[in-house]
Amino acid sequence: MNYFRYKAYNEDLGHTPVENIFINHYMPGAPGDYVKVYLLGLKCSYSLQNNYLSDEIIAKTINISTDEVKRAWQYWQDQGIINVIHTEESKDKIIEFIDIREIMLNIKGKETKPPKNSVERIIMARQNSKIRDMFDYIRRICGRELSQNEMFSFLDWIDDYGFPPEIVVMIIEDCYSRNKKDLPYLKQVARNWFDAGVDSQEKAIEYANRHKEKWQKYSKVLNFLRIGRQPTAVEEEMMQKWFYEYSYSDEVVLKACELTAKTLKPSFSYIDKVLTEWHDKNIKTIEEIETYLNKSSSQSIKDSTKAPKRTFNNFKGRTYDTDLLKQRLLQKSRGELSE
Repeated sequence: MNYFRYKAYNEDLGHTPVENIFINHYMPGAPGDYVKVYLLGLKCSYSLQNNYLSDEIIAKTINISTDEVKRAWQYWQDQGIINVIHTEESKDKIIEFIDIREIMLNIKGKETKPPKNSVERIIMARQNSKIRDMFDYIRRICGRELSQNEMFSFLDWIDDYGFPPEIVVMIIEDCYSRNKKDLPYLKQVARNWFDAGVDSQEKAIEYANRHKEKWQKYSKVLNFLRIGRQPTAVEEEMMQKWFYEYSYSDEVVLKACELTAKTLKPSFSYIDKVLTEWHDKNIKTIEEIETYLNKSSSQSIKDSTKAPKRTFNNFKGRTYDTDLLKQRLLQKSRGELSE
């Protein structure tokens, strides 16, 4: 009988196989120190010469507390990729690393759905080539690896809203084209698409085009006012009102922007005041606006040229008797009038 043993003289020259499934699906959502604990334990599990490493040594190696090491083992056991086996004879325990590929194969054979926010859900979903392509395409759009929360959200859109993977990709493309990248914002947009009845790629294209047209209008206002940021919710509501409730053209809205640009402090509130005034007066076209502005300007000039009443002119002067005045002057010249 032959016995086989692999001998390595320098441990630093060895290697530790880490499954891509762990890197892609388990590592991104785990605390960094927990990943270090996992990798140190995994290395020891492959070592025939040095497969013992206490929690205390691990804690000193990566500069964390022993309790944190124990919490890391519990975390990975909850993830289902290790087993922590406590021995009765001593306080030692056996950390058993499970082949994650076997987990994936077992999940594939199950009929029940995995928990909503479990890694198994992502692994199972990636068995579908369309969903796998969806994740890969979104990853290229984002220019980075996707987090677990992002992947859970995209799967929620498919399960809860009935979106096909193509629509999920279109939502991400639409938001990223406007530099909107926060997950809460993406979720709100997905909800808006669902509320708008988008349930096919054709409807998605139509809806996205309308949405793109709207943002082109908004961008003209922001660029005119030299605002280098995304509009606030209140500003969006104002622009929505100008373009779609008042039905004003781009030219009319920019005319109002031109007026506010002449003020000391241009603002959305001033533009809204101007456009609301025009709307209330049923002024719609740029020609009607020019007529209205010229009329208002003429009236202002007319009012300013009126001679104001002066206080001096309003003073009631003293009245004199002319004959009496002559008599007094004559008496004074004869020396008959005393001072």
